[in-house]
Amino acid sequence: MEINVNYESADWAQALDPKYRYIFIKGGRSSGKSHETSLYLLERSAEEKDLKIVCLREIQKSIDKSSKSLIDNKIKKDGFAPLYESIKTEIRKKSDDGHFYFQGMNDLNADSVKSLEDYKIAWFEEAQNITRNTLKVLRPTIRAKGSQIIFTWNSKFPEDAIEEFCNQIRNEPDVLVIHVNYTDNPFLTEEVYREVELDKKNYPEDFDHIWLGDYDTSFHGHYYAKLLEEAKADGRITEVPRKAGVDVINVWDLGRADATAIWVVQMVGLQPRVIDYTEGNFEELSHYASWVKENGYNGLTVLPHDAKHKRLGMKGSIEDQLKTLGLTNTKVLPAISVDAGRRLAKSLIKEAYIDEHKCKDGLQALRHEKAEKDERTGKWKEIHERDGAAAFRYMAQYLSIKETTKKPKREKIPMQQRSGSWQS
Repeated sequence: MEINVNYESADWAQALDPKYRYIFIKGGRSSGKSHETSLYLLERSAEEKDLKIVCLREIQKSIDKSSKSLIDNKIKKDGFAPLYESIKTEIRKKSDDGHFYFQGMNDLNADSVKSLEDYKIAWFEEAQNITRNTLKVLRPTIRAKGSQIIFTWNSKFPEDAIEEFCNQIRNEPDVLVIHVNYTDNPFLTEEVYREVELDKKNYPEDFDHIWLGDYDTSFHGHYYAKLLEEAKADGRITEVPRKAGVDVINVWDLGRADATAIWVVQMVGLQPRVIDYTEGNFEELSHYASWVKENGYNGLTVLPHDAKHKRLGMKGSIEDQLKTLGLTNTKVLPAISVDAGRRLAKSLIKEAYIDEHKCKDGLQALRHEKAEKDERTGKWKEIHERDGAAAFRYMAQYLSIKETTKKPKREKIPMQQRSGSWQS
């Protein structure tokens, strides 16, 4: 079928090419990252037979929160409409088996993630939220000959998994890295330029992050990010080795699907030392129980308040299953409000030592925990809480129960021990 398409592209988008295995596109608001990526994918879909494209996010609460509406609009506006049929969860090509599918990685499990092997192109939007575990699973899954993975995002923190991965491979010959801002978008309206000028004047502390794609240093709306920066400056996010002869506590959260997060902590006197962390979406409960036992963390297992509940399709409660798997010393926490748990989590961050390397995925979860401002109402609203942040709340709740009303003198850590040579 011959069709007439009618659209223009920004100059920078001419570099998008199937020869690259990885394409990283980062930058600020209104740079056109998503619009140009959509057009590139539609071009390839229209020209290539049976091309299957999956559009991913770490968390996708509903199809309305995906890139589907953007691609639908491009199809209608730019002349691709005769080629496609749009249904609820996907966009199908009429002439062959090519299609676009939309998926949240957080909703997948070990079996359903295998379905991604059928896709030749994966587009990961809002990649500042991607976890290292998702990267580890996604990269070898999109593996067909000539396959491609595209990441688009507005940078958040330099420690994020996507920043680390991009920096590691940016000089490889099959990698393209593009940084774009509103100044690189030739299609901006006067209204957008007006918003740029207003933000430059009224919110200078946020401007470089929002509009120029720099890292976030204002932490507006974030529950823990500023406290973590202070802890790092204080030398408390560092190497934290395990203390011999001190009990080990592992604290769990189990989220949607089979998502799991576990923090590991020791109390040395009254000083919390967070020594390890793991998370994942794609493993059975036995995998995490084995991780705890193989690392010698099988002391006390602390679980959220609903761990005693029996769940459909499961043999007994989570607590029952973990006991069967060898984690026999368990404690289920009483229910408290999320706000109360976050207050305890903030207090814990102010005093804890946290291992910078073993806990880097958990630290990313905490840094990203935030509320977002609703542009329509002007009010702050909570976004989906990551499992790692929830597990940290439970850890803080448990440790607060253990605190005495009269605190003995805390053990001071000499400065030379903070550089990695702990002697206590």
